[in-house]
Amino acid sequence: MRLIYIHGINNEGKNAKVIEEAWSGALKAAWGAGAVDWSKIEVRTAYYGDTLATATDSWDGNSDAVSPMGPASPDEDIAPDELFALYKDVQKRFEISDDKVLEEIALTEGVNRDVVVTTMAKGPHKKWLKAIVRVIEKNFPGAGQKLANKFLKQAGAYLAKPGLFDEINTMVKGQVFDPFKDLSRTVVVTHSLGTIVGYVLLRKMRLEEKLPLFVTLGSPLGIGTVQKRIQGPFLKPTVATHWLNGSDPEDFVALRSELTAATFGSAEIENVSKLDNGYENAHSITQYLSHQEIAGPILKALK
Repeated sequence: MRLIYIHGINNEGKNAKVIEEAWSGALKAAWGAGAVDWSKIEVRTAYYGDTLATATDSWDGNSDAVSPMGPASPDEDIAPDELFALYKDVQKRFEISDDKVLEEIALTEGVNRDVVVTTMAKGPHKKWLKAIVRVIEKNFPGAGQKLANKFLKQAGAYLAKPGLFDEINTMVKGQVFDPFKDLSRTVVVTHSLGTIVGYVLLRKMRLEEKLPLFVTLGSPLGIGTVQKRIQGPFLKPTVATHWLNGSDPEDFVALRSELTAATFGSAEIENVSKLDNGYENAHSITQYLSHQEIAGPILKALK
């Protein structure tokens, strides 16, 4: 039996062992003692957290002052189109009006709203993007611990920074999928940004023996900008027998709680969209794995 883990955002400073212990620990607790012989399970854990964080913080290899969204980056700079589209998708999902964003900028700068309207006329300034994050943090506390800022910056880099998308996907492929020619009795569990990585890699595979279960938790696959980057067709990977998607309605990263024909495509997906991960961190992977609706199918697929 084999378990493959692919993590998402906010994992810099960790390593594969730390992630594996946390994820497996959550499953062990959910299953109870004696449910499975762990000595017979091969666990492979991807790790790209430091690569993603470094690439995000040093976009284009330059200083913060000239990087797309560095903390010292001038607000008046024009944001890259792909990055702006991602932030606008999030703004739309949370029904944040343009007026609300303008009010936030005016409040932060201590100026009249009309002044902001005039300065914004030249294009998608970074100050607009930063204001979206501030509005979310103020009005949607369930996002928790500045998750909005972390997700938008790291997802933006992964999707839009030249070469990073392919670099991370290739890295993960080498870590957890090569050189397997047979994925039977294998369960692939992915979280957050890792659901995109896992989906992209599995969709390319053409293996005779299929894996019984592909799990996506707290997934941003329902975001239009993500879909534009990975491109269609949006089908269940042919190498996967079953696709289980879990989400907490309060999870900021899972902007679309369910992956359906309306939000993703015609892929056959079982959605479990009313999980409750608690108020403190609705995006928590250990909380996701503690639910029987998620842990149960994983256990069944391994037997």
